[in-house]
Amino acid sequence: MKKVSLLVVFLLCCAFTAFAKDTLPSPEVLGKESIFIAERLSSYDTIIVKAFSTEGAEFVNLDDEEKKIVEEIKPTIVKNLRESLIKNLKKEGKFKNVLTNGATKGKTIIVEGKFTKFNGGIGAAKFFLGWMAPESGKTNISVAGHLIDAKTGKELATFSDTRSGGEGGGLGRIRGVMPVQATDEGEEIANFIHKLY
Repeated sequence: MKKVSLLVVFLLCCAFTAFAKDTLPSPEVLGKESIFIAERLSSYDTIIVKAFSTEGAEFVNLDDEEKKIVEEIKPTIVKNLRESLIKNLKKEGKFKNVLTNGATKGKTIIVEGKFTKFNGGIGAAKFFLGWMAPESGKTNISVAGHLIDAKTGKELATFSDTRSGGEGGGLGRIRGVMPVQATDEGEEIANFIHKLY
């Protein structure tokens, strides 16, 4: 009986190992990543970065005045993430074309996503604990997105992440902090893509 059990465990391990090789490993850059491809992105020569939507994003720990501030800075937050993502994709020079829109040329990936949450943080936690505060207590932004093959519409990978940062967050300066977090998020998404290349 013991030999049969060991054989079953061995076969299950082999099956899981074979299944795991069907897709690339997660780069482990962002909070949550799902990879649906077995081959690296190096066969793609163009990447189009769309502006992330703010439609339907949740407001958490924000009073009415802070909500107005977030509404005012949304265009800057969207712009910062997109520009940072493009800048960092270009910096590596892996893709021949890094575009914001336009017709797809050759093998193209589309990056699109949305902001899912704007969290103002909790006053006391922000002020007294700073970077040690739990994520829910910090000022932060959350995003979700995916990489799509432009020709087939096939989803290549999905991701979601929350970006916190202490750039004035301890004092609750949402106007200054969230745009910086968006810039940092763009860099991290680019890093995620580079690790799949």
